[in-house]
Amino acid sequence: MTYEPAYTAVFRQRLLTHPGERQDVDYKSSMAFGTDDSFSLKLIRHVQGMANAGGGWLVIGFVETDDQSWVLDPSHTHEVCSSYDPTRLSQQVDSSLARGQRVRVTVHLEVHPGSGLQHPMIQVEGFERLPCVCRSNRTASDTGEQILRQGTVYLRRPGAETASVSTPQDWEDLINRCVRLRRDEFLTEFRELFERMTSPSQPSRSATEELSAWIDQMRNQAFEITGEQEGRRT
Repeated sequence: MTYEPAYTAVFRQRLLTHPGERQDVDYKSSMAFGTDDSFSLKLIRHVQGMANAGGGWLVIGFVETDDQSWVLDPSHTHEVCSSYDPTRLSQQVDSSLARGQRVRVTVHLEVHPGSGLQHPMIQVEGFERLPCVCRSNRTASDTGEQILRQGTVYLRRPGAETASVSTPQDWEDLINRCVRLRRDEFLTEFRELFERMTSPSQPSRSATEELSAWIDQMRNQAFEITGEQEGRRT
């Protein structure tokens, strides 16, 4: 998810002053980010699910009321806020993913105009080429519940729910995103190729040679992707 800088600050403030969950926004109570407790592992699961859905925001320091609205968590403190160190959060998230995968997360510390307290707001970027896959089984130290499952692909659904990919609609949403990303990648590379072919400052290779080299590159990438998929199946 990408926003212009001026709009981003306004957007983040609006998430604080007008809270409401949707597919790309989730609110969590004021709890410190740890290592293997249930809250922290579920937060990591939400990050994986949002990355696979195209990105989103996790806002810390709100509780849900009986009428399903969100209000400031009265137990929120600066100490809780300080536990959301961006480096440690990124390391924890990346260690939960299949080897070689990573999710770009940014922690914004926004001050609520009413309480004057900072709230961690975790911005999750969508995956760039391949969906995020959970690396290993993780069980919560405080509840004994298995939160993360090895080999599972989590997805943030339109109903503000994070779950494993299991329904036909889940697969359609995920596949459509993969196709769009590969299409955009293809168009970008083709545009760069076309610019090189038509540039008068690049006379060393003919247009035919440029196109042939680009086709070979695309073919090699396709074989690499197929090899990765075959390796995972075996």
